[in-house]
Parts: sequence; structure tokens; C-alpha cells
Amino acid sequence: MGRGKEEIGRHCPYCGAIVAYGEYFCRSCHKKFNDQNELDATSIHQADTYVVAVRKPYISALLSATSPGLGQFYNGDTLTGLVFFIAFIAVSFNIVTSHYQTILIYVIWIAALIEALWSASRINRYERSFGGVSYLLYALLGIYTLIVALHFMTGEPDMAYLAKIFPVVHLWMG
Repeated sequence: MGRGKEEIGRHCPYCGAIVAYGEYFCRSCHKKFNDQNELDATSIHQADTYVVAVRKPYISALLSATSPGLGQFYNGDTLTGLVFFIAFIAVSFNIVTSHYQTILIYVIWIAALIEALWSASRINRYERSFGGVSYLLYALLGIYTLIVALHFMTGEPDMAYLAKIFPVVHLWMG
């Protein structure tokens, strides 16, 4: 036996997609509406069939705290993630030298953390589109997992090397 119209949802007046009861925006066309009575208006448009993903800011923050760029890859910002990742690695491994190297490492790390949180919140407020998680996230997580597993199993690479990859270790070692 089928559900009633109230239990399933109503139609968006802009695109015709089904909108769950009690929501004031369409997850298909991202249009907001103020009146629930508008929802049964007829539409000449076909509904899009894509799903809007919601980003979890705490996951984005945790990934960025692990290594700059991971939170951006989680949010689908591949280019921004690469910029933060390459900048952090370049400063950490002395490719780019400065008298303020430690401060620069922390600035890149905190900037990546703040940008990942801001980007996740913009995606959740539907102010920015989300094209999916970047595949670089999975590649880097795999590499980092292998490095950490190698460290725990053999003691190599040493903590000084891990501090160059993970800012938390750098902070912990002082």
C-alpha cells in the first residue's frame, strides 16, 4: 500500500522535484521558498536526478589537522588542496627556505584548517556546488597510512621525518 502525499513530499514549484515535508529548499535545483503552499504548484521543468551531498565540518577539520590539503580534497577542492599540500611540503622539507620556517608551517596549517571548515559550511548552506570527493584524498590517505604503519612496525621513518609530514607531530615535538 502506498504512502500518502503528505508522508512522501510535495513538488518543487521551480523544477518539479519531490521536496520532503517541512523543508524550505529544493535539493535538486537549490531554490529556496518561504511558503509551504507553493510546493504543489505545477512546473513545466523536469526534475534533476542528482543527490546533494552534505559535508561534515568536523571530518574536514580533522583531515586538515592531520595534513594540510586533506580537508580541501574531502570538500572536492582539488586545486586548493594541492596548493596547501605543496606549500606545506615545500616549507617542511626546506625546498622553500625562510628565517620564519616554523611560523610559516603553522600559518599554512591553520589557513588550510580554516579554509576547509569554511568550504564545508558553504557546501552545507548550498552556496557552493559540490562535485564529489577528490581522488587525491584516498591516494594521500593510503600513502599516509603506509608511512605510519611502517613507523610503528620498524621505527622508520623517525619522528623528525613524521614531523615534516604531519603538523601535529611537529607541534608535539616542539
